[in-house]
Order: sequence, then C-alpha cells, then structure tokens
Amino acid sequence: MHNEKLWTKDFISITIINFFIFLVFYILLTVLPLYLVGTFHAGTDKVGLVIAFFLVAAILIRPFAGQWVSKGSQKKIFIYSAIAFLLATMLYPFATNLMVLLILRVFHGLTFGIITTAMGTICAELIPSSRRGEGLSYFSMAMSLAMVFGPFIGITLVNMNAYNAAFIICMISSAVAIVLAPPMRIPERTKESDILLEKGDISWNDLFDKNAAPFAFATFILACAYSGISVFLPLYAKDLGLVETASYFFIVLAVFILISRPFTGRWFDQRGAKVIIYPCLILFTVGMFLLSQVHSNAMFLVAAAIIGIGYGSVTPIFQTQIINSVEPHRVGFATSLFFNSLDAGMSLGAYVLGIVAGVAGYHSIYLVGAVFIVFAVLQYFVLTQKKEVLSIQSNPSLVNER
Repeated sequence: MHNEKLWTKDFISITIINFFIFLVFYILLTVLPLYLVGTFHAGTDKVGLVIAFFLVAAILIRPFAGQWVSKGSQKKIFIYSAIAFLLATMLYPFATNLMVLLILRVFHGLTFGIITTAMGTICAELIPSSRRGEGLSYFSMAMSLAMVFGPFIGITLVNMNAYNAAFIICMISSAVAIVLAPPMRIPERTKESDILLEKGDISWNDLFDKNAAPFAFATFILACAYSGISVFLPLYAKDLGLVETASYFFIVLAVFILISRPFTGRWFDQRGAKVIIYPCLILFTVGMFLLSQVHSNAMFLVAAAIIGIGYGSVTPIFQTQIINSVEPHRVGFATSLFFNSLDAGMSLGAYVLGIVAGVAGYHSIYLVGAVFIVFAVLQYFVLTQKKEVLSIQSNPSLVNER
C-alpha cells in the first residue's frame, strides 16, 4: 500500500504554494506588531486587534469556503482566491492609519480563509489514503517552515527598519500561487459525493463535526499557546536584550521540525496517533516552561529545539485525525475545521496573552502557554477515551481487536 506515489507534480506544487501563502501570513504576523508600536505608537491591545480582525474574518468565511470547495470548481475557487490574496497584500503600503489597516486585515483574512481551505482540501485529495499521515506531515511541514522563516525574515527587516521591503516580499510570495495553480490537475468529485452534498444549507455538523471534536479542540488550545511565540516573541526578545538571538530561535525551530516531521508522519501511519501525540505534547510543555525562564542565548535556543520537535510534530497529526474522522465527501468541511481551530486559537491566544503580558510581563505568556498545553493533554485523553468507549459499545467486536 505504501508503494502508492506521493510526490506527484501536483502535490509538490500545492506544498510549495502552501509554504508561500503561510510565509506571507507569518511575515505580517511578526512585522505588524512592531510596525504598529513603532509607527502608529499603538499599545498591546491594538496589536491584538490587528491580529484578531484578520483571523476572525478567516474563521467566519471558512465554513462557506468549505461548502464552496466541496460543491464547486476547486481549481477556480483556488485561483480566484489566490488573486484576491495577492491584491490584499499589495494594499499594505497604502494603509496609513489604524482604521484603514483594520479594514484591510478583514479583507485579507477573508481571502486567507478561502485559499487555505481550498489548499488543504486539494492536498488531502491528492494524497493516497494509505499515506495520508505522511503526506499531510510533509504538506504541513511547508506551513511549519513558513512559521519559522516568516518571523526570521520579518525580524531581520524590522531591525533594518525596512517595512516596505517586507511588504514587497509578501507580494512576490503571494504571486507564486497564481503562477503554480493553473497547470495543476485536481481530482474530480465522484457522483456519489455530489449526491451526498446536494443539501444547500450549512448545518452545525458542517461547522463542528462531533467525530473531529477531540482533535479540533486540542488544535485550538495548542494554537492559543503557540500564539505567544508567533506574536510576542520578538517583543519578549527585545525586552530581554536578545533581539539577534530571536532570529536564530526560528532557525533552530525550523531545523528540528525538518528533522522530526518525516519520521512522525510515517510512524503515525504505521503505529497510530498516541505514540506521537503524548510525547510531543510533553516536549512542547517543557519547551514553553524553559522559554519563560530564559536568561541566556543558549537556553533560548534549547527551548526552540524542544518546541520544534513538540509543536512542530503534533500539529499535522491532529490535521490528519480531523480529516480521517469524517466521510471522504466532507474533506472540505474538515479542512475548514482544522484551520479554523488553528486561527481561533491564534486569535484568542493573541488577545488573552496580550492582556497577560500587560499585567505580568512577557515571560508570563509562556508559563500560561504551558498550562494551556497541559489542559490540551487532559482534554484529548478524556475525549478520545470516551470516543473509544462509545465505539466499543456500538461495535463489541472491537474489544477483541484491542
């Protein structure tokens, strides 16, 4: 079964596009807080708003995007959303006050919500089902590398006071999707899928599939914790006098994601989720605690390595579990749920942790983040155990299989 081809031209194209779309997201996520503080003299609450407006817009549009992608032409939706995403990116140099920037962030968030749903759905359909864990690990690795190189590029350019250069890099990165998407061959939906998708309205189950709940909720909580790194690490490093080391933090993070990700995806396909999830969540917790206690460059980078293995490995596993927990014709909705869980966590986390930082200092963000992760471990254990018990009750033959 594992002889089925994974690295097709179309899979490579969608993975590259994924990297560049998220590169734009993470460059702006790093640059805009410093841009707001330095140019508009905004407080941490305004920084949280600029992040939240973007993510809330993405969250609100995704259920509809999931329906459009499931029912309509995936390729057309993908290309049109890529064009709109580029247009939004081109408008940042013209956002000269906070109100205009907030409106732009809403528009950009809507385009981001649609294109990420389209990308995730197309990718899941391009991957052979027997290699889904491995394939989504590689696909998500592109997102994780963007999560690392975006802040690195952003911090480097901010240190040079080169905000316009950051916006230009985002424009060029956005254009990659428009170049690579048209030649792609995307699998056609089956007639059976079309019949199952004939209903017109979006139901509550479309927004939050109960089978995917344990994995989606854990993804949400972990994103809340990680938002402290994505949004506030540059400001924390500046407070500690470790601005240059902050750039290397993201490089170390990337290296350890690259080292661990190929193995964890394959192990998931062969051995199951729990072998990966619990050790990775423990590592993520340890890394966040170390980050809260940083007093040297070495300690800063050790925390980066541990977080790279922990958070970097567990996210694609949850994505795979969310997709595997729904019927094949509902992959679009599942993809929407996964990214909404990430963005809702990032949005709420940025807002809550911004308040925490204002009250108790930046180091407290990572202590609170560690508590979030412990809670994620507990809820994942309780909900998955409950799900297994219900499965056995409905199908007693599973007892012997266990």
